[in-house]
Amino acid sequence: MKQYFVGVDVGSANVVMVVGSRSEGSDLLNIEGVSIQESKKSVKEGRLCTTLTSAVLNLSYAIKAAKQELEEALGIKIEQAYFGMGNNDTRCVKVEDLIPVKNRKTGEISKDDVIILRQLIRQVKTESCSEKVLDIYPLCYYVNGVKRLTDPVGSQGSWLKGEYLLTVGLNDQLNTFKQLHHRVGMEIQKVFINPMITYPLLVSPKEAEEGVVIVDIGSEVTDITIVREGKVQYFKSIAVGAELINGDLKSILPMGCNINKIKHLYGKAMGNDIPENQVIQIGNKEVVHRNIATVIEARLIDIAELVMKVVEESGLESQIVHGFVITGGTAALDLIAELFERETNHHCRRAETLYGIGKKPQDCEITPGQHAAVAIMMQAAQYSSSLVVEVENPVVEPETIDVSAEESEPVAEVDTTPSEDVVESQDEAKPVRQSQNSDKEKSDDEGTFKKFKRMWNISRWMGGDDKN
Repeated sequence: MKQYFVGVDVGSANVVMVVGSRSEGSDLLNIEGVSIQESKKSVKEGRLCTTLTSAVLNLSYAIKAAKQELEEALGIKIEQAYFGMGNNDTRCVKVEDLIPVKNRKTGEISKDDVIILRQLIRQVKTESCSEKVLDIYPLCYYVNGVKRLTDPVGSQGSWLKGEYLLTVGLNDQLNTFKQLHHRVGMEIQKVFINPMITYPLLVSPKEAEEGVVIVDIGSEVTDITIVREGKVQYFKSIAVGAELINGDLKSILPMGCNINKIKHLYGKAMGNDIPENQVIQIGNKEVVHRNIATVIEARLIDIAELVMKVVEESGLESQIVHGFVITGGTAALDLIAELFERETNHHCRRAETLYGIGKKPQDCEITPGQHAAVAIMMQAAQYSSSLVVEVENPVVEPETIDVSAEESEPVAEVDTTPSEDVVESQDEAKPVRQSQNSDKEKSDDEGTFKKFKRMWNISRWMGGDDKN
């Protein structure tokens, strides 16, 4: 029997929903389907526009449209999903604290010591009352200030110190996510911070252990994540992305054209190999091909410089053994890895190999812009499966009572038109519920039905309208 996992990435440009599954006895996750819907300006710089009712409605419509598309394509009913978010208001903080070991006689560190330390860390106050600690992740432990361990349980010592990475986000963002499940017709099981969960999909275990930087260039936000010792050591989101490139391209492209399409069709991160006099026809205007690449290159250089500043701020630049991995929708641009390698003086590659993923439908090509949603789906598999019901008979015909022609007395009509909610979320593999009286009539035996018939005849004889 399949286990299903549903991941939803809420981005500034698109909402991406991925449905995956894992067959019994397999460690790899299979991708069943992907749906992409426009966010319709309901997300700005990765931040949900919580002050605008229309923005929240638009976002819920986009999520609901993705859900319905996958339900119809896969013949399922999605009732639960995991969500991911990330914006420049989301940040990480390193915190450490120290406690005496509970068992003073033996000095052996137990799970209770770790729990007490974790609870102490969780009580750390944020800089603003509008923020909240979302999650805490243990980085390492020190016993008596010397021994560095990933798991201190069973070690001997008098003092235990823990170093944790806290993720901090805005309260209103989380509250909006919690309210969305009423609008989209499914439960939101957990909300992840995207930079914290993408690395198992995009980098090898060796890269994650020895040090690597993941650069996710989104529409309006770029996430920089530094992974080492198999854990996220630092991340930061900056408010720059592909929209800045699009804004620059508007100055040289015809008005009203599809900038994203032109950028990915003709754009390159470096334009040195494009002939100076090469011209392309876009609508009724001729555009010098190299000019498109020049505009893109200039903006990507700015992004690369900002990325390097973040890496330098982290203090971990010397620990990056495997350089940079570029993902996000902009990663599809030709020569982008070469540009980042030139600007950062580190080895760079595009995230093309996906780890932990098995087969996928032939018509389902996973693009860099969908990596975050796939990573959320994979992370969901670490927690629990999402509630997904396989629908064998999408349309359920209501049961009717067969009455012969010679006994064609009037029978109360039952409205079998599906309700609006049922139409929107697809019929479940359950009969449509009717009123309690109707359920009782369907469960009555033939004798009860004849009794009802006699009572109706008596009522008609005592003065009711004769319709025969």
